[in-house]
Amino acid sequence: MKNLIILLFVIVILVVFQFFLGKEAMLALAGAFFLASVAIGGWLSLEQYRLKLESEKVETDIELLTLFTKLMSIAHGRSGYMVSEKIVEKMFERKVLENAQDLSALRERLADAAIVTFPVGKAEQDAAIAAIAKLAGRHEILRDVAIEGLRTLSTFGSELAKKYVKKLTNTNVLS
Repeated sequence: MKNLIILLFVIVILVVFQFFLGKEAMLALAGAFFLASVAIGGWLSLEQYRLKLESEKVETDIELLTLFTKLMSIAHGRSGYMVSEKIVEKMFERKVLENAQDLSALRERLADAAIVTFPVGKAEQDAAIAAIAKLAGRHEILRDVAIEGLRTLSTFGSELAKKYVKKLTNTNVLS
């Protein structure tokens, strides 16, 4: 409705101008109006395209960081986990969970008894560490995340993680 009102307003203005200015001036004015509307339309289209590209970049960054975090899990020696419902049932039957002081104590008891973590092999773990370092060298958005994750891994005694932390922090780019 708003666009229709604007269009009618423009038509009325053009008719009034034609009445006062004549046909030749009206043609020049219509041409200028046409060129201005094409220019504005083009500029608005480019602005929408720029916003769409920025939005897609944010989505790509989020997806990249999500996958990168999963890769960090493999580097940490984990490939997934499973919760044993039978163990949780037994814990409730024996009232082991009722004595938990707070939520973190409850979570800790469940994690210790009922969550089974699947380990990965050393070769897969080392490959994941190398992949993390390589990706961090190639993508700026991953660099700080990789350095923090590899520093944590190096505290568990991973010499390979220490090596890559040193490379990433000294040169900021892997060769």
